Amino acid sequence: MDQSFIGRQHILDTIRKRVTDLKEGYRQNLALLGSLHVGKSTLLARVVSDMDDHAIVPVYLDLENRDFYYFAFKLTRSLLYQYARIKGLTVTEDLPALLDAVGAALPLSTAQIREIQAYLEKGKFSDACDLVLALPETFTQETGLSCVIVLDEFQAFEDFGIPDVFSKLAARITTQKRCLYIVASSYEAQAQIILAEKLTLLFGSFEVLTLAPLELKAAQVFIERRMGQVRMGLQLKNFLADFTGGRPLYLDIILQELINLSAIYKQEEIYAPLVVQSIENLIFSRWGALSRHFELITNRLCSGKNNRLVMPILFALANGKHKVKDITEALAVKQAPVAQKLSALITEEVVEKNGGYFHIKDTLMRYWVKYVFEKRVKAIELEPGRQKKEFKEEATRAISDFQVQSRKDLSSRVSELLHCFDNEQLKIHGRFYKMPAFHDVRALKMRQRNGSMMDVIQAETEEGPWLLVLRKDPIAESDINAVADEAKKMGIRPRKCVLVSLSNLDEGARLRALEERMWIWNEMELNSFMSLFDKPYIVP
Repeated sequence: MDQSFIGRQHILDTIRKRVTDLKEGYRQNLALLGSLHVGKSTLLARVVSDMDDHAIVPVYLDLENRDFYYFAFKLTRSLLYQYARIKGLTVTEDLPALLDAVGAALPLSTAQIREIQAYLEKGKFSDACDLVLALPETFTQETGLSCVIVLDEFQAFEDFGIPDVFSKLAARITTQKRCLYIVASSYEAQAQIILAEKLTLLFGSFEVLTLAPLELKAAQVFIERRMGQVRMGLQLKNFLADFTGGRPLYLDIILQELINLSAIYKQEEIYAPLVVQSIENLIFSRWGALSRHFELITNRLCSGKNNRLVMPILFALANGKHKVKDITEALAVKQAPVAQKLSALITEEVVEKNGGYFHIKDTLMRYWVKYVFEKRVKAIELEPGRQKKEFKEEATRAISDFQVQSRKDLSSRVSELLHCFDNEQLKIHGRFYKMPAFHDVRALKMRQRNGSMMDVIQAETEEGPWLLVLRKDPIAESDINAVADEAKKMGIRPRKCVLVSLSNLDEGARLRALEERMWIWNEMELNSFMSLFDKPYIVP
């Protein structure tokens, strides 16, 4: 399997099943949502390129930073191009030539496209839009084929300047029974609003699929396959997964740099100094690919007189100021303008809000802001050699700190996490958790029925104690029963019991835990909490 699909097989399988369903007369439109650089476009482009079925015409449109003219031109040309390819006609990317090539076979579709062109030449974009959105239906009725139309970054429709464009799109989607629409967006909150309020369909709605960054094990496999014959230790693989936040694009760029460096220095195995060198080349150097990427983003966000607060807010967030109160105190400004700018940064998908906490969504950008951008802006001593030396020392320390943290036992890491909570309701993977302020956090041992000991944490709150059961090994139903029994023997009546499991639960154990009203935190949920408070991954 291509490394682009590692950890995404379930998403890929769902999309392929929906395409198969379309051929059988059942249509379920899809929405693929996920943060920037998690691999949505790569996955969708591959799905489209792999379609080799003469009964289906695939169309992929990337709408990011595009206008309506692009949309109209690309959709019309794609439909004709794919039809010509399927029918063995003359294939060309030139629209006039395509119109001539398929005109005899598709008189209705080509006439409609010529009418679209006439409207575009006159600047009548609203009229042209009506015809463009209706074209897939004309095309499928005339050809007897089905269409899979992918609209990447579909929220960009709002920038076309066409009134009620989503209402028009929804109306057409409803009637186009032989067209499967797959919309994708990196702006999850905005996309959810559009799907719920503007793309509500008469017959069914969009099935929402969420593409998350790579989990730790998937990132390890991604690294192994990308590096090929070049070896890398598990600790460094885990560091890179944590450092990049599991975003495939960043991983791919860093791994390519490591492959290049390993060839230059003739090393068959990657060690920490080479990782530090790659981070310096890509993130510290002004012309490094990742440094340039983040600089373009921050330049756009910070430009203009009304955005003077953006830069200091980013600095505060990168340095662990996660609440509006803490940010305003650090900047010595009033709360209202800070809250306004945070809201704008959330809309830009740069900042994420969870409960009362705000943080920079992109882990690697957060690192760049703190250790490159802020130091570059605030530096008095401009001698570049000194700044480079300090950055290399910091990057080396980051790897060392990760290794130290990953060696700590699970009880220590979870205890540290509990001290971060402060009476907030947090949303992790679609579920809300009301997390109180904890005090008197103690690691204990609980005896299991087989005589072995189980790690638990007892943490006090104002409303009573919590009991957290920690397990790296698989958990069975009998283990849940043992926890309930031993808690009674210990005289603990927990306000809440949390099962922290770094291995999969069998179905019996899961159901039994739910009967006992336990919360279940798996590795992904636990590490989402860790990331929220700028803490490195917990490695199983």
